[in-house]
Amino acid sequence: MAIFSREEKTRQIALWSEALARVSQGQEYTIGSRRLRRADLSEIRKTLEWLDAQPAREDAQSGLGLPRLVPLLPGRGGRC
Repeated sequence: MAIFSREEKTRQIALWSEALARVSQGQEYTIGSRRLRRADLSEIRKTLEWLDAQPAREDAQSGLGLPRLVPLLPGRGGRC
């Protein structure tokens, strides 16, 4: 089931890609007494991989989403 439109998926991938770029420049830093720690690099990568694997609503509606597996049984209309 598709949960994102193509536009939403593209926007999410852009946001997570930006997060990846920021983390690659430094995951943690301190300014004065304040400390900033960004998200975990492996979590960002997992999320990007997950987003990339998700079909967009438009693709799912046109039949271009995740493939369906159809069992082919001998004598039941399938190829042998």
